[in-house]
This record gives sequence, structure tokens and C-alpha cells, in this order.
Amino acid sequence: MSKLGSVVIPTHNRAELLSRAINSVLNQTYIDFEIIVVSDGSTDNTSEIVSDFTKKDDRVKFIEYAPAKGGNVARNTGIYAAKGEYIAFLDDDDEWLPVKLQKQVEILEADEKIGLVYTGVRIIYVNEKVEYNSLPKEAGDLSKRILIDNCVGTTSTVLLRKSTLEKSGLFDVELGALQDYDLWIRFCQHSNVGVVSEPMINYYNYLGKEQVSAVTKKYIDAFAYINEKYKAQMRSLDEKELHEKKTAENFLLANKAMRNGEAKLARQYLSKILKSGFSKKAFAYYLLSFTSYKTVLKMRSKFG
Repeated sequence: MSKLGSVVIPTHNRAELLSRAINSVLNQTYIDFEIIVVSDGSTDNTSEIVSDFTKKDDRVKFIEYAPAKGGNVARNTGIYAAKGEYIAFLDDDDEWLPVKLQKQVEILEADEKIGLVYTGVRIIYVNEKVEYNSLPKEAGDLSKRILIDNCVGTTSTVLLRKSTLEKSGLFDVELGALQDYDLWIRFCQHSNVGVVSEPMINYYNYLGKEQVSAVTKKYIDAFAYINEKYKAQMRSLDEKELHEKKTAENFLLANKAMRNGEAKLARQYLSKILKSGFSKKAFAYYLLSFTSYKTVLKMRSKFG
């Protein structure tokens, strides 16, 4: 008998995209799951969209509340309501490939030491018509590696054991960004990590629309918060690892700044990397910061 999975979909005023996300779960080859859609203070026709699904399929559940409290609260609300032994998350503007859950469940059932399985991602910039893959590079015991950078990535890729999640704690409601990274740091202290080394989700980006990634300062504040929160764990990193961690942070902040049209700020972060040691990647991004972000995306799709 297969184990029940719970898929938590937080949503806020994206009724026009939500159906695609829900359908991508309903089309999974692994069928033993429930879908918990959590409307975080939506004021559009989200409830009507979800009602159409709940009438047709009793695996779809709906929770709504107002006012909006943020994605962290929405995901935690879904987790509290979940009945499954496995928990997955799907952002309302992303979609899964049909075999995602099946491949992840097989890995979890084959090794009880693995508590989280993440996958490759197809990153799609809709208006710019640029697409490229981001594939997993790290697996196994990531308890130290995860302190250096977020090698697991977005919440939409993961399937995890609820029992391990209860040990690590849920999403930190104080964070305005990097909520996933914060959780993976804690989760990886309790279990090994498995991977599906091919893209299993389509991760859509809509430049110019309000996504969390559109606010650079939230990321700056989030890194400061996380570094303080886990400063005891960070002491386990040697000088080389600390340098790698700082470089990863500066790259992420530079990229967010470029995405948000803050080229001068992006160059400040890239300059920090270059001052600590020459980096071809940082130098290339520094030059690209004088062009459009679409050019940056095109180069990334070609060279990674």
C-alpha cells in the first residue's frame, strides 16, 4: 500500500495561474495524495477556481483566511492540516511534470535515512522567452554543505518526510525571504538528502510582477537574520568554506539587484567577490551588469 502524500499550495491573488498548478498535481502518475490549497488573504476569484476542483475531486482541500499573513504562515497552515506521511510544496505559479512525485517517493521508500528529495528545475522567464535547466549537484549528508549555500533550492521541488519536518520545525514566520533556505538548514541536520537529477518542475518567472524575489532588501535582511540565527553552526566552517559562503551570498544578492534594475548595487556585490580573489564568473557578471537583464539571462542559458 502506497503512503499518502500531502501537497501544500499557498496562493495569493493568482487565480489566473492557480489552475495550472493544481492540474499538474492531479496529473501525477503517483495518485495517493491530497492537495491543500491555502489562500493567504486572496481578494480575487481564487475561491471560485478552487471550488470547481473540490467538486470534481475530493482529494482537493481548501483553506482560506484574511487578512494575508505571508507565504510562511500559508505553508505552515497547510502542514498543520496535512494528513500525509510525505509533504510537498508547490507555488501557485509553478507546475510539476507528471512523474515528479513517483520518482521522489521511490527514493524515499528505498532509503529510510533520506528525509528530503529535491529535483532539477526548468527555469522559464515568460516574457523574455528564455529557458534553461538547473540540475542538482549535492546529495547525501548536507548538514554542513547547506550552511554554505542553498543547494536544495525552491520549495516547489521538494518532497519530504513529515516526521522529520516535525523534528526540524516549520517555516520561520519572521523571514521575508529565503524561507526555504532557512528550513533546509534545519532539516539537513536531521536527515540525508536524495535527488532526482533531471528537471521535474517548470519554475516560471514574470519580471515586472511582484514576486518575493523582486525585493532585493528582503534578501539582504534575510541573510543577516539567518547568519545570526545559525552563527553557532557557522563556526564549523573553515576559512575556505566561509569564503565560499560569502561569495555565494554576494552572487545571489548581485543577481537579485540586476533582476530588479539596480545595476549599481549589483556591481557593489560583484566587486566584493573580485576583491577577495579573481572570479571569471563574477567578472563576466560585472560586465553584463551594464547590459539588460534579458542579456544576462541569455548568457546564463548558454553557459550556466
